[in-house]
Amino acid sequence: MRSLHKLVMVGATIIALTAFVPSASAASQKTFHLEKTCVTVSSVENQCTVTASSFGAIPVGTLITYDTSAGPTAFVATIAVKNGSATGQCNILAAILDPTNAGTCTFDSGTGRLSQFHLTVAVTRTADWSLWFWDGTYWFGGGD
Repeated sequence: MRSLHKLVMVGATIIALTAFVPSASAASQKTFHLEKTCVTVSSVENQCTVTASSFGAIPVGTLITYDTSAGPTAFVATIAVKNGSATGQCNILAAILDPTNAGTCTFDSGTGRLSQFHLTVAVTRTADWSLWFWDGTYWFGGGD
């Protein structure tokens, strides 16, 4: 009977810890907001300059470049900061077609001060294309 009690306690502990892990991971995510202006540099590269950021590691003036050679809507985005960078995938067809729709960008890693950086944002823009917005969450850590 005593070993059954121990087995039940161990099982309950495992279930409790399993339930806790996702909430701990969610708690480490922080809200992210960024605003930027963009220019076309060449037929396959666009460049944006950050004009506002809620995340200190990506300050105002940071350059974000987009390689559009993969197609007209699937961009490879690179955020270059002092002592680091992060590269991600963006699909912004919805935002290109209509400013009331959102595209997406996802970054799963980085280098230097953006090592183990994860970012998931919705991408929107103003009707006149003058400002683009990234709103979502970021966190640091290995894996997903």
